[in-house]
Amino acid sequence: MQKQEIEQKICEVVSRLAQFNNDNIEVDSDLRDNYGVDSIVLVELLVELEDVFAITFDSSFLTYEVFSTVKSISDYVYGKINTDCVSIN
Repeated sequence: MQKQEIEQKICEVVSRLAQFNNDNIEVDSDLRDNYGVDSIVLVELLVELEDVFAITFDSSFLTYEVFSTVKSISDYVYGKINTDCVSIN
């Protein structure tokens, strides 16, 4: 899966959970400061992203740095998907 596809899916989930139009979500904008994403929405986001991408977030990566922007989340998801694909082969 390409990085742009991952970012688009994450924007869709964020816009639904934060009740924002995904056309207005910028990948480098802080989710908390700009879109009102609080700790409850972050947990919902985590659960939904695990389902959408069929991955499990490692507990050591459940940090503000990873979940601060769409870009930071997509970097993690992209790496996780590629790592899982490599380890399967």
